[in-house]
Amino acid sequence: MTGFHAQASYALPELAGFRAGTPLLVTDVAVLDPAGGTVTTHQDVLIEDGRVTKVGASLAADADVLDGAGSVAVPGLWDMHVHTFDETTLPTFLADGVTGLRHMGGAPIHEQWRSRLRAGDWAAPRMVFASPIVDGPRPSRPGSIAVADADGGRAAVAQCVADKAEFVKVYSQLPAVAYAAIAEACVAAGIPFAGHVPFEVPIATAARSGQRSIEHLDGLALGTSTDEAKIRRELSILDPSNPAVMFDRLSQLNHRAATTHDPVRLAELGQVFLDHDTWHVPTLAVLQAKATVGTPDFPLTPYLPDIEPMLRPAWERVGSWTPDDATKEREQAVFQHSRHLVRELHRAGIPLLAGTDTFVPGHSLHDELALLATAGLGPLDALRAATTSPARFLGVADRFGAIAPGFAADLVLLDANPLDDIANTRAIRSVILGGLIV
Repeated sequence: MTGFHAQASYALPELAGFRAGTPLLVTDVAVLDPAGGTVTTHQDVLIEDGRVTKVGASLAADADVLDGAGSVAVPGLWDMHVHTFDETTLPTFLADGVTGLRHMGGAPIHEQWRSRLRAGDWAAPRMVFASPIVDGPRPSRPGSIAVADADGGRAAVAQCVADKAEFVKVYSQLPAVAYAAIAEACVAAGIPFAGHVPFEVPIATAARSGQRSIEHLDGLALGTSTDEAKIRRELSILDPSNPAVMFDRLSQLNHRAATTHDPVRLAELGQVFLDHDTWHVPTLAVLQAKATVGTPDFPLTPYLPDIEPMLRPAWERVGSWTPDDATKEREQAVFQHSRHLVRELHRAGIPLLAGTDTFVPGHSLHDELALLATAGLGPLDALRAATTSPARFLGVADRFGAIAPGFAADLVLLDANPLDDIANTRAIRSVILGGLIV
């Protein structure tokens, strides 16, 4: 394990402005502990100065009272892969019980958000902010930092550190030499890096280089394919100047990787991930959407008006596209293989995080939890992927991810137990952020 990973801890805002309020007593709730998988019924939770101070039966306190009878209290949920640049989406996340966000592509607006969070009087989810996307010399996403070589990679990291990014976001078209320089510079600077696995970089190399998390299962199907060398050569000649052609060819290559899977290679990679503390954020909701475009199962059609405004036009175009039958079958096969990979990663003990790529703010996280549960995690481990696991990943497990004395008072009260059915995370009665009922 790379040393700075074990020590990394994110300075999440304490929401100081909320602490002046009256104490809050949540009464008669069943408290769910994701770490232990236990539910303790008929508990009262006393919240003071933004933190839980007491949990027990029949507590007495001079406090405002929230009657929780019949509800199950779980820690606030985290979406660990978000792209949002519109402040109007943030209340929607909170309404869906998402009290924490990891932004996976920095933008100028995020510096304003960071300042407002530090001020402590803004009812918005807690947030962790990436650098701008660091990509190859012809980036595919606007606002990216273009990097062509090792010197450019080192300069990009220096810029990200100077701009106070909390981690560096790496992307698909980085040249291998630039990626290696970025990894070395991040380790030297003590700043984590996470994101895509570049086309030129084997996934095992990314893990050994210290990449903290891998998004979308990037590079995993390729790294477990018996045809990896040939597919990698074809990836090297993709032309980003024509995105439609590039993404169609990527679809074909992903399918070839999925249909040439070698479980022995997966087991070997799993050990590399464990040795280097490499986390995965599968974003199955994204992969499901790609696999169902042009079919009645496409999940986003009813929610297109609610998608992040900057991202909505692209998904509206996708939603109206009708791929041919061969493409539909190919994408379905890739999605089913992705579910298999998630199941095998989980069985091997490799840590997973719930993330959505945003899509529908808040709502998509519940979709992701359901997909993780049916992919083999079950309800408890799916819930952990949005509660205790984010706290561990961010190095704040002593303050987040549980409803216990000393922990941040971020709670979601549900009308049904998510351990019975993960869909019950949608049955939200109340959301509490830093002791404030939102």
